[in-house]
Amino acid sequence: MLNRKRRLPAAGVLVAAGALVLAGCGSSSDDSSSTSSGDPVTLTLWHGYTEADGDVLQEIVDEFNDSQDEWQVDAEAMAWDSITEKLLTSLGAGNGPNIVVNGLDTGLGYVEQGAFLSVQELYDNDEYTSTDYLYDTLVDQVTWDGEAYGAPMGTAAYSIWYNTDLWAAAGLTEADYPTTIDELIDVAKTLTVDADGDGTPESYGIALPDEDAGTLAAILHSGGGDYITDGVADLDSEENIATLEQWQSAFVDDQISPTSMDSTAAMELFGSGRAAMILNGPWEITSAASYGIDIGVMQWPSDWVQGVANYWYATSMNDTDEEMAGTLAFMDYWNQHDSQVTWTGSYYPPNRTDITADEFSDDLVATISGFSDQAHYYATGVSSNASDITAETDAMTTQIMQGGDIPTLLTETQAKVESYLGG
Repeated sequence: MLNRKRRLPAAGVLVAAGALVLAGCGSSSDDSSSTSSGDPVTLTLWHGYTEADGDVLQEIVDEFNDSQDEWQVDAEAMAWDSITEKLLTSLGAGNGPNIVVNGLDTGLGYVEQGAFLSVQELYDNDEYTSTDYLYDTLVDQVTWDGEAYGAPMGTAAYSIWYNTDLWAAAGLTEADYPTTIDELIDVAKTLTVDADGDGTPESYGIALPDEDAGTLAAILHSGGGDYITDGVADLDSEENIATLEQWQSAFVDDQISPTSMDSTAAMELFGSGRAAMILNGPWEITSAASYGIDIGVMQWPSDWVQGVANYWYATSMNDTDEEMAGTLAFMDYWNQHDSQVTWTGSYYPPNRTDITADEFSDDLVATISGFSDQAHYYATGVSSNASDITAETDAMTTQIMQGGDIPTLLTETQAKVESYLGG
């Protein structure tokens, strides 16, 4: 499974290790990686892609190493949790990575601890050409206080994937693709089947994980509301009340989806053939294939949907000009045209706007690439307590989708979230 969602480490972990990061800050300026012998400068890269996508990543790393003789990138794959556990202490000890893949949920916290360095030069220096073709939202989301701290790595809009057999059995065609949230809910009702009338559908219209903050954010934004933007929560708005009333009715009265599901449970339900649609990232392609489910894909019917957002970050290990130059060169290479065509073999869409339809080897990836401009990170400006915040909103969403009082739950959760945000 290619789902790369990770939580921000607890604030205490960041603070405890912060002194180590700032004290160690990688190797000294006369580090042996920066030699005058003519040997390439070695850069260590950490990532968590351990399946087919990891093979594609390694292919691009190898191509970068072969393309020049100034730097040698050594890519190390490890579990995502291991990256979180080891990153700060390894940087403090001076044996961490120069380049690391992380999400937006962790990025700002690491920046504030001095673990991640600005890569604004990547966007300002004309020497780096890949940034001219990136989706604007990808850069905006990783820019804090006017400085860009990351380069897009693996990013994509979540999409509506559907079981083609169940879709056809309901008499639906591409002409029935929903273009509004109202239409999406109506289609989900059509696809919900309770043949014996016992109150429990044999097949649900959609597997929509209520224990997922990204899903909640997509629902709220699609109704004209907000979740958390720039560190400010706006849960208890009139727009959100109206939006959640509509979805609550669809869950409770029409049973379009079961509740108490995280993203993994939703994928399992869809894979079992007991849900006709699912909101998910590009890893649904390989997940569905593993279950033997034939799928199609369509856009979430709004201009705002959650997106997977993994970035390359330059760490405090880059304390020589040679190392930083190599890190920026690799980031630029990753987002060059040919590299991004190669990256589509991982089933992620490209980060660039100029990849043409005939350059994709998979039609589904080509389709979802057209949705990239609607992808947004679910909560911006959160540098700590992210796991506590999402736990509160996940619990709230489940209670709402099971029939709980919406205004009360929004008001109570707003207060709790504000306390975690320091409001």
